[in-house]
Amino acid sequence: MPAQIKILTKLELCNLYGLNTLRFTKNKKARQKTLGLLALWIVVLAVLVFYVSSLTYGLIYLGLEETVPAYLITISSVLIFVFGMLKAGNVIFRKEGYDILCALPVTSRAVVVSRMLRMYVENLLMTLWVLLPGIAVYVWKIHPGMDFYLAGILGIWSVPLIPMTASVFIGTLITGIASRMRHKSLIAAGLSILTVVGIMYGSSRLSAMEGSIDPEMLKNLSGFVMALLKRLYPPAVWLGAAMVRGDALGSLLCAGLSLAVFAAAAAGVGFFFRKICEGLYSNAAKHNYQMGTLKVSSVLSSLCRREFRRYFSSSIYVTNTIIGPLMGCVLSGALLITGPEILQSVFPFPVDAGQFLPFVIAGVFCIMTTTATSISMEGKNWWIVKSLPLSAKNILDAKILMNLLLILPFYLLSELMLILALKPGAGELLWLVLIPAVIILFSCVYGITINLYFPVLEWESEVRIVKQSASAMIGGMGGMLLAILCAAAVGIVPEAYKIYVKAGICVIVPAFTVVLYKKNNRFDICGKIS
Repeated sequence: MPAQIKILTKLELCNLYGLNTLRFTKNKKARQKTLGLLALWIVVLAVLVFYVSSLTYGLIYLGLEETVPAYLITISSVLIFVFGMLKAGNVIFRKEGYDILCALPVTSRAVVVSRMLRMYVENLLMTLWVLLPGIAVYVWKIHPGMDFYLAGILGIWSVPLIPMTASVFIGTLITGIASRMRHKSLIAAGLSILTVVGIMYGSSRLSAMEGSIDPEMLKNLSGFVMALLKRLYPPAVWLGAAMVRGDALGSLLCAGLSLAVFAAAAAGVGFFFRKICEGLYSNAAKHNYQMGTLKVSSVLSSLCRREFRRYFSSSIYVTNTIIGPLMGCVLSGALLITGPEILQSVFPFPVDAGQFLPFVIAGVFCIMTTTATSISMEGKNWWIVKSLPLSAKNILDAKILMNLLLILPFYLLSELMLILALKPGAGELLWLVLIPAVIILFSCVYGITINLYFPVLEWESEVRIVKQSASAMIGGMGGMLLAILCAAAVGIVPEAYKIYVKAGICVIVPAFTVVLYKKNNRFDICGKIS
């Protein structure tokens, strides 16, 4: 089995982040897109490095240098767990290539281990991007001895193992439960969303501990922070404390524990791998078909239904795009229950809820639009769309309409709760309803625009499109960035001119949206996207 794992892992890693395409492709456009995506990743990582370095310097400035390693390990572990949980099931039980693997003389455990090792490599890179900048600042300010470096080398490589194993366990559990039900993708998406909501609720309950700080705890702030981290993620405190003490044996024991957990998870998932895959990829046919009344629908209606079927067939697609609307409703419901006065306690400066809530709601709803990846999600089935006697307008209108219909119920519910919570006047009510609407409409059209220029039709896993593509990062966040810019514009102008800025936003944004919409309809989707 080791030889099988080696070969399969090499295949899994050969095109990690599109590097193999960058090395060997002769297509200039494909090379440019890969270079652009790598450049975007570098910018994101540069921002992460700046944030981690600033955070580490702040902790040391406050005299909390003993908590730095544990704090950094906790941050990287939380990132790995949250992002891994949403994609673990799709990576481990990936459908593409499953038929070929079944015909090869390879064991299920070898397939599972190779895919988990790919996840480990990706998570290790993320861990290093979080830990190394912070440790560099720590070394610069504290000047630890050589035993710190030895303990770090022995322990850091194991940091991704436990959070990754936890994410794989939850992803496998969700996928395994869904595989035994009829609507597999919908069940998997629903379970993933419930898990995310549960984690958010648990985090909010954990943060309530901050309200119980007394003067004695303030005298020992370092001990309080370590206690909080230990309550959140004990292995981070164990490894962090071993690094600070220079305890090489302690670091090695933490690494051994993490490796044992990883190996146990790989063995367990490998045991159930074939059963889950058979449940996911097999279909039961009922021979009770009866001819009914044939119905005729318009082109737009038929294409829109097709978009909804494609959307709900992918759990990773649903999970990543429905979180924004759900968060918008949760935020509105929280304001209805607690009252808008809660905003005054959250922000350190006076906040006018009526001025900024429309932009907050718009930004939350636009966290990730379906249109930003809807073309790429066609994948190898794009030729079917190209072969139909349809114009670009027909195809793109259906994708935009599907996104708007998906958001509409959440938007109406959120607006209703906000109106009940804020009890706005006529003017505030107009902006509360109109500003989110125009920004949401812009985000849907903008997402299509970006995906037209950055389509990815050749992919192995839907995770590659929904989480790692340029369209998902650039197009999916366009509406949120616009909401932030508009909120900043309203915030910096004098009170007397705010109404004019809002009116300008409600005119300029729709006008720009119309320009993008017309430009999209003139795009040669059959010739330029292939």
